[in-house]
Amino acid sequence: MKKTMGNLPFHTFLLRFSLITVFVFLLLLSSLYYMKIKNFIEEKKETSVQLRMDQISTELQTEFNNIYDTVNNLKTNEIVIRYLDELGDNNLSPSEKYKQLSNLEEYLYTIRQNNKLIDNILIVTPETQFSSDMKYIDYQYNGMKLNNEAERQYHFVSIGEANRKIEIPSISGGQAVEASGSKDLNNSMFFGVNILSADGVNKGVILIFINPKNLDDYIFYADHIGLFDQNGRLFFKGDKAVDNLPAKLKKLPSSKKGLQGTYENTGIYHSSIPYYNFQLVYVEKLSFYKKQMALMWKMLVATFLFSALIAYIFSRIVGRKVLQPLDRLIESIKGYEESRNYSSLFQQKKNRVMKVSLRERFFFYFVITVLLPLVIFMVMLYGQTSKIISSDLQESYRASHEKMARLMNNEINQRVLLLTRIAYNNNVLHSMMEEDAESIGHELLNKKQYLELRRQTVKIYNLEGKPIYTNGYSENKQMDPHFLMQLQATGRNISYTLEKNHFNDVTIVIGMPAFSVADNAKSIGYITVDMEGNELAKFYADWQKTGLNMLLADQHNRILSHPDPLKIGTIVSDKESGTNYHIFKKEITGMDWKFISTYNDSAIQKQIEQLFISDAYLLALVLLLLLAFAYWISKRMLRPIGQLNSLFHTFDLQGSHHEVVEQLSGISEMDSLTQNFNKMVERMEELIHETILADQERIQLKYEKRELQLNALQSQINPHFLYNTLDNLIYLVESSETERALEMIASLSKLFRFITNREQVMITLRDELVYTKTYIKIMSYRFDNFECVWDGDEKILSYKTVKLILQPVIENAIHHGARKTKNRVTIHISCKLIEDQIHIIVKDNAIGIREDDLAIIKNHLTSATLDKAGIYNVNGRIRLHFGNQYGLDIESIWGEGTTVTIVIPAAM
Repeated sequence: MKKTMGNLPFHTFLLRFSLITVFVFLLLLSSLYYMKIKNFIEEKKETSVQLRMDQISTELQTEFNNIYDTVNNLKTNEIVIRYLDELGDNNLSPSEKYKQLSNLEEYLYTIRQNNKLIDNILIVTPETQFSSDMKYIDYQYNGMKLNNEAERQYHFVSIGEANRKIEIPSISGGQAVEASGSKDLNNSMFFGVNILSADGVNKGVILIFINPKNLDDYIFYADHIGLFDQNGRLFFKGDKAVDNLPAKLKKLPSSKKGLQGTYENTGIYHSSIPYYNFQLVYVEKLSFYKKQMALMWKMLVATFLFSALIAYIFSRIVGRKVLQPLDRLIESIKGYEESRNYSSLFQQKKNRVMKVSLRERFFFYFVITVLLPLVIFMVMLYGQTSKIISSDLQESYRASHEKMARLMNNEINQRVLLLTRIAYNNNVLHSMMEEDAESIGHELLNKKQYLELRRQTVKIYNLEGKPIYTNGYSENKQMDPHFLMQLQATGRNISYTLEKNHFNDVTIVIGMPAFSVADNAKSIGYITVDMEGNELAKFYADWQKTGLNMLLADQHNRILSHPDPLKIGTIVSDKESGTNYHIFKKEITGMDWKFISTYNDSAIQKQIEQLFISDAYLLALVLLLLLAFAYWISKRMLRPIGQLNSLFHTFDLQGSHHEVVEQLSGISEMDSLTQNFNKMVERMEELIHETILADQERIQLKYEKRELQLNALQSQINPHFLYNTLDNLIYLVESSETERALEMIASLSKLFRFITNREQVMITLRDELVYTKTYIKIMSYRFDNFECVWDGDEKILSYKTVKLILQPVIENAIHHGARKTKNRVTIHISCKLIEDQIHIIVKDNAIGIREDDLAIIKNHLTSATLDKAGIYNVNGRIRLHFGNQYGLDIESIWGEGTTVTIVIPAAM
């Protein structure tokens, strides 16, 4: 009984309890987090999908509205009515009728070209039919009319509705009838309207047939959608959309928007399209769920096996450690009963003291075998979930970017194509030369090939930028002079500019020159097309809700279109794609523009972290349960020990029983070692604190000494340079060169602001070169027999250097070189990156330095003196900042010139 509990060996009991606890908690945690992660990703997916569906709905609604507007315009179109009247004139010759027929069908074909959803435009009169694409229906329909129901349905006739919405009076006396060829119409989707003359006579019917298959190449994410008409008939399905759905979901969806359900790892979303009562079903693969379930099972198995292994090992260790003292105690009692040797009992127990309490042992055991596996499981789950979600979102964002880039590309290229067509229209060019706005308007608005001008603003200017014509309602004002100069320099290329009104609305204006028909090299004016920035931004502005930021930029990274108007015209941040920051780019064909999408998944990572942190109470609950169980099991184990302790009180221990019980209990929470250790730690902390204070004082003294040396070295520059400069200034004043003196004073002021700025010791090489050039400008007022040639590597200009190391070298080259010769002196300054060092070389072709003087100079450079100015000061400051391996070197040949080389480390 001493080693069993609940009829089980103690270590077996611990092992079973650990495994059952781990298994239960793993199931609970995995189920909970699977549901939370599932809801999280569904929310993200639904937001993204809803944006796509809204975009699809908007595009589809726009296209159908355009067709509706087209059929309404054709109903009262004077050109169509004139053609029909002329073709109905029996006095017209066959050749003239054929010509008019060709013109009418060509006109219909041009209209059809402006909307890719239109498959055919058909005019059915009582006598004949006219088609944009040589497609005709059964001639029994000649004389047909659409009834009032079609008018109430926005002139729209869906599949299967033709028999109910058309009338053929010649056959049925005004009743709808299914003629032998009615399948031509009954299986078609079209818009229809009656053409009535001014006196109410029916001239015929205009039918605009729709080819839903064209949606696949024209509508955003068309391969993911299925479209149902108001009667529940499927009239379009994408490649990934409908075939695999269960039959009940192929029916007309409910009025509920959003996620309707899932089927075979596929999410099914629904939305309605107004006016025409279309139902949109969007299908999105939810591969995340399959990945997450596979991940959960793998981690469950791995964690459970790990828990089983450590539980098996530690259960035996803990069981042996817990029961070993009891075994020894019982053996000692048996030995006492046989030998009656008190001293041997006491001495044995004094050397066999348990150092850790039972409660502590049980607590550590359950922490290692239960809590540790659960924590490992949570960490693995968080890491893998973050990876899967980030990968899934990145794939989704990339697809959205590609689709949106294609849409933006189409929008921009439509305007570019329109601009090009107008620029090469001979009639427009002739009217531009005559500045005849009425003729231009007649050509653009009344001719069939420019019907797209209804939604685009075109402006035409003469060579001076004065407006000749515009088809919009915008202010007819002079062209911006800068844009005019830009267009003049582009040749035949397209250029662009940004215009902002007083409401901060930005318009992208693209334009190109127009050239004379007679002389292709002669420019006669300019043509522009406006692209409203908010019209472009509306396509992608809503994507910011998902964390995906989209914008349009030119080749110089200037933002042309952005949901935030204040950012238009600024430079887009040129960050590199990294761990959390992702950039997608797509070139816009026809323009040197690019469509950019960016997102930072740090916010997503924070939300994922919140998913796990929000349920941290579960781990606290597990810990409380472990504490409670450790208390219970230890109490149960201590009960027999207490009984043994009481038994010892019955023994005759010669007055020393208190010491014996104390030694045998082994459950004391404190001992002298802990107290001594705490005292030692306190003393160590005191010693460490004293040492730190001493080090701080020593470092402070060393730092103050270094600062005093730096300030002393830099202060030597100011008077040395000032004396030379004032000499130059006095010379200019005495020479009555007032303007040059004022310029020199301004340059001197700028230079001294830089010199006296003691707060900034380290500057960039670019700033050092700028202020050195300012010094050279000052010196050029006095000496005109030198020139400076710069040869710098642009890549190293951002590296750091000590301030004022180049100016003293240039000063020496001027005062000891150019001033002492009448010849023209060239000072060549070059900056090079050689391995991890920057070499600044100043070379002149002046008189040079004598060999004896050069030796003295080199000797001073190698000495550690700090009381000299000029190049010695430069060398001293470089060594003080960067170390003795860096500094200044000088070489010279008498009569040929001098070369000074400054070497500093390449440090950003």
